[in-house]
Amino acid sequence: MIISIFKIRLSQFFRLLKGIGLFRIIALLLIVWFISFLVYQIVILPENTITSLIVIGLLLISLHASRNDKHFIKTTIKRPYLIYLSEYLFLILPIFVIWIVHFNWTGAGLLILIVLLIPLLAINLKLSYLGSIIKMLMNPFQSNFNSKFNVSLPFISNRSFEWISGIRRNLILLLPIYLFILAFSFKPYVAVVGMIFISILVSGFYYHGEPREFVEFFARNPKEFMLRKILINIKQLIILFSPILVIALIFQPHTWYYLIGAVVISFLIQVLSIVFKYGLFEENASLKRNSIIVSVNILFVILPLFPVPIIMGILYYKKACENLKPYFHD
Repeated sequence: MIISIFKIRLSQFFRLLKGIGLFRIIALLLIVWFISFLVYQIVILPENTITSLIVIGLLLISLHASRNDKHFIKTTIKRPYLIYLSEYLFLILPIFVIWIVHFNWTGAGLLILIVLLIPLLAINLKLSYLGSIIKMLMNPFQSNFNSKFNVSLPFISNRSFEWISGIRRNLILLLPIYLFILAFSFKPYVAVVGMIFISILVSGFYYHGEPREFVEFFARNPKEFMLRKILINIKQLIILFSPILVIALIFQPHTWYYLIGAVVISFLIQVLSIVFKYGLFEENASLKRNSIIVSVNILFVILPLFPVPIIMGILYYKKACENLKPYFHD
């Protein structure tokens, strides 16, 4: 049965590749290679073993908690534990092999222990529950008491539907990542890498086109619309980064210039995400096809090859203003 499950996963993978197309596959391979290189440089260092284990554990727990196929596996397979175990072992295999090659027996052993324990966890947080969770967090008093209290997350603007929707859909992933980065911000460069990583995750909020009314009532003209979108996004990102920056500056004040660089790169990622969204905008439509061009430009920002994203950003900003003109035509 395990072999059958892997055949299904392989078929799903090839179907995904077929839908992506050759050009996007090449771009994705470059991105995957770059990320793999960075991960390799981190995990081979023995002092990063515990941090790596925590990150891997949180990611696997998030994956296990949000699986939509648990009911199917439980009702069709006698030993679902073995299915979960085999899939998670396959996912961590590259890290396991790296630690074995570099004689990191402690890391390899603890990694196997984590993978053995996670399938036993009775966690089942479906994405459909997240709307209720967010609603309760944003307005807990109104949901339980008939009172005048109205509590909301203060840094999320009512105009920023992307953030509200993005947090609702990705809370299971975002919350442990943010808490992990916050908890280890006192360590060198965790805040730097963490803020850039959070900004990349937030950029994924901008892959859906809103209804016409959302555009028309947001501003009076295209330039004001783009400026307001960018400023609201940056304001929310600053508030999100503030606790991380405070901890990092207290314990690692000598890294202040790296922190400034990370903040600037994070802002650039957000600006590019918004510019590309409206440069290729369609009402009430998925804009996930933008992910490739956004990812490539984010990669150029991080490398850094700044002229490429700056030129692309200017071109798509002009295109975005042209796309938005019909929404503000008198």
